[in-house]
Amino acid sequence: MKKVLGSFLVAVFLILSGFAKAADIVFIDVQTIVNNSKAGKDAQSLLEESGKKAQAEVEARQKTVKQDQKSQEEFQAFAIQKQQEVLKRRDELLSQFMKLVQENLESFAKEKNYNLIIDKQAVLYGKPELDKTQEFLTYFDSKYEKGPKIK
Repeated sequence: MKKVLGSFLVAVFLILSGFAKAADIVFIDVQTIVNNSKAGKDAQSLLEESGKKAQAEVEARQKTVKQDQKSQEEFQAFAIQKQQEVLKRRDELLSQFMKLVQENLESFAKEKNYNLIIDKQAVLYGKPELDKTQEFLTYFDSKYEKGPKIK
């Protein structure tokens, strides 16, 4: 309780002293960026392709599986392997995407002179004018068109 109160008092002091101006702190809905950005859509599309390919391979293998136990076990192992490959691909795509987001957030913050950008999910309350999601989405998409793509 003392830590919470101490942190609160420090935050109040910083705000009152002018150290942390509201205009320097904004928030962005990262989930909106994931769902609506060109990079996010590319990543989702690549993941869907990977999943469909793996599913097709599993279904093709399933048609050739014999009814004996060894064949069934081999098929199960193959299906699990394909599932793990899709999960690995998802992690790779997410990592690439988040790296791009982070790089762009840093340059966006410097360009706009923001000291702090918070994910909207962590904000209990924020004035609507502090929500820079659409502005960042436009910025991120324009940089993505010119820069490296999600692969």
